[in-house]
Amino acid sequence: MKSIKIWSLIMFLALAMVGCEEGDKPGDKPTPGDSALASAIVDEWHLTSFDGAATEYFDVYLVFKADGSFEMYQRLYTLNYEYYAGSYNVSGDIVTGNYDDGKNWLTGYKAEVSADGKTLTMYSQEDVSLTTVYTAEAVPVEIKAEAKTTRSAYSERFL
Repeated sequence: MKSIKIWSLIMFLALAMVGCEEGDKPGDKPTPGDSALASAIVDEWHLTSFDGAATEYFDVYLVFKADGSFEMYQRLYTLNYEYYAGSYNVSGDIVTGNYDDGKNWLTGYKAEVSADGKTLTMYSQEDVSLTTVYTAEAVPVEIKAEAKTTRSAYSERFL
């Protein structure tokens, strides 16, 4: 009887090891998607064009992380940056997301990253599509320090 228990335990452990893929660990965070775009957008981005116009009255930094989370620092018609965070998902060439307070982005975005990886172009999936162009650029430390936490449900937001 004792040997049956030992063999059962050995078989259970062997099956458990076969079921794990390399890199799987308990507590691993989900990834935003498995497409080429999902890995290409992981970077820090600075808005350079909004629907073909310069961005002199507002400033936006967008950070897509490999764990499926995002951060956004934006200054819209004010002197102060506001901070937003949440999660995103990539399905094919469409990026969607929601804020930490549970509110969804205003729309999904068809996205593409240039061949050199330095430009992210996003097309809103609305009746009248808007095009935003971002350039790969780190968020300045001063902006991260200055940004106020904002709840997306109670203020204007860019995404």
